[in-house]
Amino acid sequence: MWVKNRGQHQEEYFLPDKNDFIRLNLNESAYALPDWLKEKILRRLKEADWHLYPPEENSHLLSLLADYINYQPEGILLGNGSNELIQTVIYACCDSGEAIVTLRPGFSIYKSVAELMNIKVFEVALREDLSFDLEEIIRAAQNARVLFLTTPHNPTGLALKAKQIEKIMAETKSLIVLDEAYAEFAEETSLPLLSHYDNLIILRTFSKAFRLAGGRFGYLAGQPDIVRALKSARLPFSVGLFQQVAAEVLLEEKDFILAEVKKIVVERERLFHQLKTLQTFKPWPSQANFLLVESSRLSGLEVYNRLFQKKILVRIFGSPELKHRFRVTVGRPEENDFLVKALLEIEMEVKDGEKS
Repeated sequence: MWVKNRGQHQEEYFLPDKNDFIRLNLNESAYALPDWLKEKILRRLKEADWHLYPPEENSHLLSLLADYINYQPEGILLGNGSNELIQTVIYACCDSGEAIVTLRPGFSIYKSVAELMNIKVFEVALREDLSFDLEEIIRAAQNARVLFLTTPHNPTGLALKAKQIEKIMAETKSLIVLDEAYAEFAEETSLPLLSHYDNLIILRTFSKAFRLAGGRFGYLAGQPDIVRALKSARLPFSVGLFQQVAAEVLLEEKDFILAEVKKIVVERERLFHQLKTLQTFKPWPSQANFLLVESSRLSGLEVYNRLFQKKILVRIFGSPELKHRFRVTVGRPEENDFLVKALLEIEMEVKDGEKS
């Protein structure tokens, strides 16, 4: 059965309720964890004490994370996905009537959480070429408690350079949260800046590179005094036993995980160059596990519906800046080939329609 839904512009599109679609819409990993890794997690879970609350200070997990990001364990906070940590930061740092700054278009959770808590939201628009407007970001941050920046940015895939981030850090006193959900796919990280700034927090997730979207595990890194303050604002026992055990095992096998990430990056570049051969569709360079694609003849909604009929799901957006753009997750090679073939078919259909 297909379920009709209404978009923000009151146009109809379809949502699937079956699993026979190629899912390129949620930036999940295209690859499931291998059985040997799942079995290792299950063996560890079998040995755990299910009847007890999970530890809030998991020293082994914190040590593994500290080793992974080359930072002190006292400056790391675990979370039930990065969404919980975003909520924690806003709750801990902002009072009703105060403001945060986000980018538009961008990740919607920052704004959604803030508005639920009666926190004002200042949105800084990306430039027309989708690049970051540093001066406007800095200006807006002067009157805000927290500045949220995603790098690589979602949905563009573009990343802030270290010099750009340091410029922002040097010219604002706001708490700056860098959401590095896609850092493993990118060329650089801002983690080294943690030792130089006391108003910086970096968010990470296991939903992308570590293939644990269903597990809901994230963490943040910041100065230890900031982390201690955030702990008091977080609900107790929010990170469950499964999440902690799975994260431990995945970090113990990080060499395997990161080697697989490199394969996705290679596939991303292959898909990018394939899409560039099309005439109607233009991909944007990306440092994440997805590509933003612009259509010269169709709206994003029209592309969505046509791809839906071909059993492919992509992500579309309600913001005017993205009306003719859509986002595709980098899938497995055969899925990406099917997507390119489908877009080529759509391109030919549109051309034939224009001739008739």
